[in-house]
Amino acid sequence: MGVILIFRAKDNYQRLYWGVIAFAIGAVMSWENIGWLIVVTDTPTYEFTDLLNIEKMLKWYALASIVCLFPIVSLSPGYFSHFRIFTFLLPPIIIVTVGLCYLCFNGKITPINSLNEIIPNIKELDIKLRLAIFLLSILIPLIFLIYPLISNKTYRKINNNLYVFIGFLFLFLSIYILFTLNINEFVFNLFGISAIIFTILFSIQYLRHENPFSDHIDMICDTNKEDLHTSRPQPLPLFSKIETYLKEEHPYTDQNYNIESLAEFLGEKEHFISGAIKSGGFTGFREYINYRRLEYFRQLATENPNKNVKELMYLCGFTSRATFYRNFSDKYGISPTKYIEIHSIKQ
Repeated sequence: MGVILIFRAKDNYQRLYWGVIAFAIGAVMSWENIGWLIVVTDTPTYEFTDLLNIEKMLKWYALASIVCLFPIVSLSPGYFSHFRIFTFLLPPIIIVTVGLCYLCFNGKITPINSLNEIIPNIKELDIKLRLAIFLLSILIPLIFLIYPLISNKTYRKINNNLYVFIGFLFLFLSIYILFTLNINEFVFNLFGISAIIFTILFSIQYLRHENPFSDHIDMICDTNKEDLHTSRPQPLPLFSKIETYLKEEHPYTDQNYNIESLAEFLGEKEHFISGAIKSGGFTGFREYINYRRLEYFRQLATENPNKNVKELMYLCGFTSRATFYRNFSDKYGISPTKYIEIHSIKQ
């Protein structure tokens, strides 16, 4: 799934990075459990003794800091540039670097086999460092999880998938605390099973949706848009140019229309086109084009009340009935067939 997502990502960096993470988790799971692929007669046993294991904490900290950014970036695709993402990740980068330097250049690790042994050894440098890493590896991912729920920098509508995603991350955080302070076989297996379910579930969501955690601001039907626009960043001038061209010419009715065609017509580079679209609050080119096609469908449905959904769908540029119905239902809360019926009654 990770490989498929990587190849299908295009300019959707969220899908690209999730594909990389999914591939990495699958590769690590396969590597660490390769012995299970060989038929054995004895059940493997696990020996977990050393608490506050610095290597395991650094692995968790690095991955959790990246994964916990997905809710923030999903709700504000035009706001978070690579520089802003790097700024958010700077504390984890510094802490992980310090931890790795200690392991490489000092290397003294005081054995800790129970919680009662932490206080008597608190004067040891490695114990202080390990406790600091442990606390920061909990607090910073926790802040990343809470931030999108309280920040005015996020302006897209949160959907149920995001709450499930955050719920999984809280579960992982709880397991991580147990895994670091009181390791046992049950916690070890629970972490592995949860990681597999988590990765597969949201890989499927990223295969189905451009941005599975939020909807574009203009898709909100039951909220005052003026209030939402107060926190929305101003789109780049190029976005207005793109909007005008697409509304007037409707080139997206060509089912093979892509970002290369748009960039060539406007005489701009593709990454500038992509950046302008994201400044308008969209995840990427494909989400934006589907949005424009849905708007055009409503226009055609008004102008051609005798045409059925299938005819109008193809006139708008959609090639997949499933994709069209899913996008339309996500945006308007009803099926396109029901929408046409309601519109016909009003007329």
